[in-house]
Amino acid sequence: MGPSMERAVPPVGELRALRDTWALHWAAFFESGGEAAPSLPRDIRDSWVRTRELTAPLTTVAAAHRLATNDAGFPLRTAAHHLEPHMRALSVESGYLIAIADTAGTLIHTSAGRDMLRRAERVNAVPQSVWAEHVMGTNALSLALRTGRPAHVFASQHAAQTLHDWTCWAVPIRAGGTGALSGVVNIAVPWDHYVPMGVALARSVALMVEEAQARLGYSDSGERPQLVIRLLGPAEVALRGAPVPLSPRQIEIVAILAMTPGGVSFDQLHSHLYGDRRVAATTLRVELSKLRSLLGGDVLLSRPYRLNAKVDLDLSRALGHLAAGETHQVLDLLRGEPLPGSASPYLQEICTHVCVSLRNRLLLTGCASGALRYAEIFPWDDEVLRTAIERTPQHDPRLSLLLGRLAASASPAPTLRQHLGPTLGARDGNVLSW
Repeated sequence: MGPSMERAVPPVGELRALRDTWALHWAAFFESGGEAAPSLPRDIRDSWVRTRELTAPLTTVAAAHRLATNDAGFPLRTAAHHLEPHMRALSVESGYLIAIADTAGTLIHTSAGRDMLRRAERVNAVPQSVWAEHVMGTNALSLALRTGRPAHVFASQHAAQTLHDWTCWAVPIRAGGTGALSGVVNIAVPWDHYVPMGVALARSVALMVEEAQARLGYSDSGERPQLVIRLLGPAEVALRGAPVPLSPRQIEIVAILAMTPGGVSFDQLHSHLYGDRRVAATTLRVELSKLRSLLGGDVLLSRPYRLNAKVDLDLSRALGHLAAGETHQVLDLLRGEPLPGSASPYLQEICTHVCVSLRNRLLLTGCASGALRYAEIFPWDDEVLRTAIERTPQHDPRLSLLLGRLAASASPAPTLRQHLGPTLGARDGNVLSW
């Protein structure tokens, strides 16, 4: 897109012609393996090349992984939370989708009118979805993260074909004092609703977030205490290097707050923890009071409820590795079944995602070493073992180990079956649907 498109609104017919032209260039590059069109902006052309080299092709935007990021984005998340009412009103008035992402490309806020939100959901533009280039290919948000400059991607310039109905602008968010990149604002509209104020609106929202970060007084001084949370196996919590004796319910609360660094309201926390179960609000208030006495009032904050700590959460790291296709790193973190006794619908969904995504990867790859490590945690899952056996050469010494594991496989354990739920019966070939 040339600069002229930022100065005036082209007629819909001209926009359609541009979209169709870029669609031809897209097909020649991604489907026919040709060279990128010289007229493509340099940043987008380079991104197309990187995207085509990805090992996992972009077959559908809806398949994009979810990722809950760690504590590094705490100031940005808190600023976005404080600005949420204003951004929601601005997005409804403008008719645009406004999204804020952290430095990992994870959306931490989206706002728009009802119809626009429905459109956004169809392309997975929802909180906790990842829009980094290695997951979503060429898009304005990932370009702004990579270059540190404003980016604009129009319609068929997106690598993912499902995004060809959108045009997007992205502007970096800078941290006060250091000027370091702290996130990105992304503005999006359907391609035929193009207006020249997109980049200006993105800049104004970015400035608003930067001012909020400075006003709230957050810095990267590292003064907050370290909170280590281990959920992928026997649950453990340590604060400032010392174990904290928490009940299962208190661990669930800490886990929910760790997965929502921007904070949650009391009602949201109640819903994440209990779902539709009839549990009195006083029950949760008592749990929070006990938890505050164990962690300290400087760590467990309220309005919204959040953790004022540098959080190291294994579940969050596992989601990041899954998004990057790093199966063995997930297995390194997995010490046992994640939160098998949890009744929290929020945590059940995340644990199910980890288990199903890991299982899918092993079924797709047939990795022998991965299957053996997986079987140490889930010995009853003989399908993963059988898939690895089918794909392991006869001369591979791991084949005998796989056969031994299969022979010794136990009956299905009910807890993980409950985690995976009906997805165990919904298969696409050998792969679980998700």
